[in-house]
Amino acid sequence: MIKSYSVLFATLFLFLLSCGKKDPDTGYTDMLMGIPQSTIDSIQKAEDKKQVYLDKVTFTVDSATSINMMIPAGHYIKEYSFSSPNIRLEDPENPSQVEDESLLPIGISIKNNFSDSDNGEIVMVGASDNPDIYPVSDIKKFNPAEKILFEDKNTLIFIDSFGHKKLYHRQYDSTTKWYYLYTSETAKYNDEKLEYASLFSSYKKARNILAFDKETAPENLTWEKLKPGLSELERKSYDVYYTSLQKELKYFLKDNDSANIKKTNFDLYLYRDHLHSQKGIDQTKLIADAAFSGTFEELPFENRLTDGYFRGKYRDDDRFKFIKRLSNTSILMSAEDGEQYSYSSSQPAYYIISSIKTDKGQFYLISMTNKNGNDIVALMNDYFSKHLKI
Repeated sequence: MIKSYSVLFATLFLFLLSCGKKDPDTGYTDMLMGIPQSTIDSIQKAEDKKQVYLDKVTFTVDSATSINMMIPAGHYIKEYSFSSPNIRLEDPENPSQVEDESLLPIGISIKNNFSDSDNGEIVMVGASDNPDIYPVSDIKKFNPAEKILFEDKNTLIFIDSFGHKKLYHRQYDSTTKWYYLYTSETAKYNDEKLEYASLFSSYKKARNILAFDKETAPENLTWEKLKPGLSELERKSYDVYYTSLQKELKYFLKDNDSANIKKTNFDLYLYRDHLHSQKGIDQTKLIADAAFSGTFEELPFENRLTDGYFRGKYRDDDRFKFIKRLSNTSILMSAEDGEQYSYSSSQPAYYIISSIKTDKGQFYLISMTNKNGNDIVALMNDYFSKHLKI
């Protein structure tokens, strides 16, 4: 019996000793990170494996200067209007005094059309002969980190004292002598895994900002190819809108009802055409077969185009032209103000019209698109018209 108590005491003593050796900061760090390091590593590896599809965009700095960048399909850029990014680039206690404001970096926001919240992704750009400008060592000094997740010569990924997950990544183009400082602060979600996925997705965007050799040929892009490369957050953002359309089509749209989703840089207009449903008319087929080019009022069949989506945009005597068939369900059209049609300065706008025929009738989905009909909205619309989901 005495021997049994001795073994038990020894085991308990060793356990308490091992607990006493534990780093007192470990519990705080674990709480700060939210999920185990092994899970974070797995999320990063999963994001790294995704194939990214890139578009080249041009940002006009001034009348004499413009720069190019590579951003993922479905994104756009706009000038960042605030005074500083979410990462401090200089000592807040001793800010530098610059008389010539042209020497200060310019902020460019990277935005996603479909996401109402974003990661505050900002690229600070500027011209400099110093390829090592704004080094990571300085960024660490000016941005105290509670936990550094990753660091190398050009990158710092960390969690600050408020639990915000932040990214700093720098690149320098030795040919143009411009620097690119990619910064982000991941938005807060009720899902730590989603936050880390968004963080490492931003890091992948940052690494590809000057990857001009990876530009995707437009004719090779489809929604089936694009979807696997999206972050989980992007997929969820896109799915919200098309799930809404799916419900409208399945439960609510009757007679000549319509559903309209309009945001800053995209729109989705789904409607049912009662007459086309009764007579078995598919206007995308009629327009494509005739290679129609004329005015809205010259369309050789009854339609609800100028009474619906195009109402307030164009009049009956404005130009409407078939450009090409995108698939067996979708066509690309251009529309142009008739009064300006004879002037060279007039620029047409482009639209994708997709036909959706179900046992509930004939529906059409219309959106703005680019001149090739291959932006992400067009790709998703075409896919949705065939599968009623994305």
